[in-house]
Amino acid sequence: MPAFNRLGVPAGARTSVDEWRAFGAPRYRTFQGIGGTAAAVFALAGDGLTIPLLLALGTPAAAATVIGVLPFAVSAAQLLVPALLRRTDGNLRVVTLGILAVGETRGFVLAAIVVLHELHLIGSPVAIVAIAAVMSLAGAASAIGGANLLAWYGAILPEGERRFVAPRVMGITQGLGAMLLLPVALIVQAGLSAIGLLVYACIFGIAGVFGIVELAVVRRLRRPGRVRVAPRGEAPPRSPETNRFIRAVAIAAFGAGMGPYLSIYSISVLHLPPGFAILLSAIASAASLVAATVVGGWLNRGSASRTLRLSFVLRGGSMIVGLLAFPGNPVAWLVLCVVAAMASSGASAGSLAANERLLRLTGGVDLIGAQGAFVARSAAGLTIGQTSSGLLLALLPLGYPAFALLFTVSGMTRLILATRVEVSPNWSSATAVFDVAELKRGRKG
Repeated sequence: MPAFNRLGVPAGARTSVDEWRAFGAPRYRTFQGIGGTAAAVFALAGDGLTIPLLLALGTPAAAATVIGVLPFAVSAAQLLVPALLRRTDGNLRVVTLGILAVGETRGFVLAAIVVLHELHLIGSPVAIVAIAAVMSLAGAASAIGGANLLAWYGAILPEGERRFVAPRVMGITQGLGAMLLLPVALIVQAGLSAIGLLVYACIFGIAGVFGIVELAVVRRLRRPGRVRVAPRGEAPPRSPETNRFIRAVAIAAFGAGMGPYLSIYSISVLHLPPGFAILLSAIASAASLVAATVVGGWLNRGSASRTLRLSFVLRGGSMIVGLLAFPGNPVAWLVLCVVAAMASSGASAGSLAANERLLRLTGGVDLIGAQGAFVARSAAGLTIGQTSSGLLLALLPLGYPAFALLFTVSGMTRLILATRVEVSPNWSSATAVFDVAELKRGRKG
């Protein structure tokens, strides 16, 4: 078994590259497989493809914006996980596999919907409603299952190794989609002229296959044993610091919800082709991969709270930059590419830092309950924000001024929050778990 210090740094690792090289060891094949297959499902059956498809089916921009938030709204069902664990006698493995089975196989259902539409067996309105339903239930199941996997890792790995593994699995999941979305953008653009919307069905079907493989890989994880959840009303109270953290993340989620879909903006206002919208998703995924690689190393050694604040600055700043992508600007497309990279880098860093911060604040005590509150309040903030943005797009003329308002509100919310969020004393304090002397000793080794 490899040696880790209490910061989650492998013995002998001096840089983030060393740590990622250590993660490539055969010992971590199962974790690598989970990250890779989940990335494929996320990339090929996520909103990078479903939003352009909805627009192609005739969905109004405002409605597509609201539909896009449905998975996050339904993910508030994370609050039901403690009850499920009580009913299954703490069988986290069965609960997690059952939830992931619903979420990660959604590609097959989406493919069937497209095929039925192209065979004229269902009309566009029915197809839109069906896609919205699949995105809501299956997308939420993927989010909840992913949160449960973090608890599973904590149950089967020592804390030092858990700190090492979890951020890297999440980093692979968030970033590896770039390798798939880049060719997919070209395939969709070419396929639309050759076979029409059936090109989406082909890609969704591939996503379904990856979902089956992901479930098989998850089954290979060591059993977590029985995860006991305190009876209702008897869980230990969360610390004030934890509650303030969850509240801050919920406010940030509201700001994220107010941010417009770049794919909708590029197609509806700048009149760029659907292939460009998917290319934006590819750029975002590539930026996520880079950010996850860097942040995964930071979180082993430094402050999760300061990394989270930096993510607010990146995400808020990206929205302000988005104001420059106005119609008539010959490089508006390039501005959107920059915005996609900045926003996705911030989102990747923020997701990794927020989950790590929660684990550090709770110390594993009532983690399932804290995760439920964390996911539910984040979902509520995002739902309120994105529903508000959808209403604004429905009430205002569909054009640059409406989207500029969304860019501004979304950006300023995160930038203001960045100045007020609680952080550790310095970058190296890491919420009182970082020890400079220990790190220096580890580097000497």
